[in-house]
Amino acid sequence: MHKRSVLYLDDESGCLNLFREVFGAEYDVRTAATSAEARQMLAARPADVVISDHTMPGTTGKIFLGEVAASYPSTYRVLLTGNITVVDALLEIGVGIIQAFVTKPWSRETICRVLERGWADEEARLGAEWR
Repeated sequence: MHKRSVLYLDDESGCLNLFREVFGAEYDVRTAATSAEARQMLAARPADVVISDHTMPGTTGKIFLGEVAASYPSTYRVLLTGNITVVDALLEIGVGIIQAFVTKPWSRETICRVLERGWADEEARLGAEWR
């Protein structure tokens, strides 16, 4: 059976290692420490879901996920942050750059709920296209 793919972008290696450890058995997890590395991974093989930390050297998660939205509109986009307000995150959801956000520190249960919502949205969208 095909595993759903998740690309997780974070400049903290400990967060990347933890994410792979927690979700690697369940999902096809790829991780990137820079937006340039994440762009290369997406160009080689798009992901079902992209989760990006907000604060990184050289860019922000909001900017990166905006690029993902433009290039891969069917990819579910999640902003992971401890640095922006709920109002700012909701504004980004409102303009379609992100579809969900999770605050740091994240929990397995929260990430699973967000991923399941992403899969449900994708199935609903695909089902509507077939009607």
